[in-house]
Amino acid sequence: PRPAPDAAPARPAAADVLVDPPGATVRLAGCCTPVPPDEITGFAVRGGVVTVHRAQCAVVARMKGTGRAEVGVRWGESTGCRVTLLAESFGRPHLLADLTEAMALEGAEIVSATVEPPDRQRVRHSYTVVLPDAARLPALMRAMRDVAGVYDVSRAQPQPTGA
Repeated sequence: PRPAPDAAPARPAAADVLVDPPGATVRLAGCCTPVPPDEITGFAVRGGVVTVHRAQCAVVARMKGTGRAEVGVRWGESTGCRVTLLAESFGRPHLLADLTEAMALEGAEIVSATVEPPDRQRVRHSYTVVLPDAARLPALMRAMRDVAGVYDVSRAQPQPTGA
């Protein structure tokens, strides 16, 4: 049989989250993609699964509004993470090279990148990166903002689906 291709972790493993009471199955919410050191909270859902959200996620307010009880959760010892970042910039020559170099210097492994065509000299970039230590995320975002022409860097939020 052929060996499986190396795959980057999708995000911190659910095993990196400690739950009270122990033993519950843990799932990290796709809506807010929590990573250490985000403040997190959990909710019990079907089948005894605990879904973990960033504390400021809009879904948390909805869950509380429907009377769902929060479950105590906290990050374990693992420190790595995968996160998607959005960068907005003014278009200029060599911008992509400068931005990816700044990210590499911060230890980020770029696993996916999308750059939208310029619209009135403004360019929107999306990068999914793996960091060996999630505590380096603020420094990575600062380094990206420090690249000439970049005026905003944020964590990606899921887009609302049709109304």
